[in-house]
Amino acid sequence: MLRRQCHHCKEWIEEGAPHDCWTTTEEALTRDLVPELRDAWERLRETAGAFGEQRIYASGKAIMFSRRTCYFLVRPKTQCLELCAFLGRAVKAPQIRRVDQVSKIKIGHYIRITHRDEVEAPITNWLQEAYEMSDALSKNVTEAASSPGAISEKPARVVSAPKGKAGSRKDAVAQLARVRRICSAIQGTIEKLSHGEPTFFTPKRVFTMFANNHHGDGHVAVWVPAAPGVQAALIEEDSNAYFRPPYVGGAGWVGVDLAKVNDDQLGALIREAYRLVTAKKTPAARPGAAAPARTVKPRRRGSKA
Repeated sequence: MLRRQCHHCKEWIEEGAPHDCWTTTEEALTRDLVPELRDAWERLRETAGAFGEQRIYASGKAIMFSRRTCYFLVRPKTQCLELCAFLGRAVKAPQIRRVDQVSKIKIGHYIRITHRDEVEAPITNWLQEAYEMSDALSKNVTEAASSPGAISEKPARVVSAPKGKAGSRKDAVAQLARVRRICSAIQGTIEKLSHGEPTFFTPKRVFTMFANNHHGDGHVAVWVPAAPGVQAALIEEDSNAYFRPPYVGGAGWVGVDLAKVNDDQLGALIREAYRLVTAKKTPAARPGAAAPARTVKPRRRGSKA
């Protein structure tokens, strides 16, 4: 039987089965489409599927088309299919309603489809370009994130809520309790105060940072590391819940507004962050490897011992 792996919690799910993480199914998202939009969706899916090997899965309110990372997504709506294609360049055309710089090298192009006849060139050409460029863009993102100074550099564009009050102190305390409960369930977690906020370690490396209205950004949030491409995909999926945090956003970390996600969503992100961080440990030396020989300079004749 066909199975798919959840992009977020990594659990394997039988094809078509509902999933309790934060994903849904294609059938659930397209069930209520009117006939014109269903025809458009079927043509769109068939066209994209012909590009080559990829994963097509539902997550939140969108259906994701992904190679190493998502190269375009579709949000089925009442009156249209909203597409977002990730390209390495900005395209200006009447079909494109909005263009957003979602990362240093990825540009999201928003398109509305209302009829199957619109699923044709140039839209299909852009989707194929996104498919063909997806792996190259992902590689560039990974290299940029691992370069010296990547964590501290200023992000090109921060997607976040308008600045303002993050809510009451009671709300912040309640949200921190949620984070503590999830983190403490991971064996070996240590909580310390870092940069004035509760921070959770593995115990040697940070995997979750609490941020209460950081510099007035309006979020009671956590910042967590994520795999390459996940940050952009999550922001495109729901920019109210996810954002690019300062300082660490350039290295692929994701900001999560705690009031906008449930415990399953938050737990999946935190556990994946822990897995990513612990996987970065330095490889141990080979058993039995000899220590490097010490170099001893010869004494000059006549010198004292």
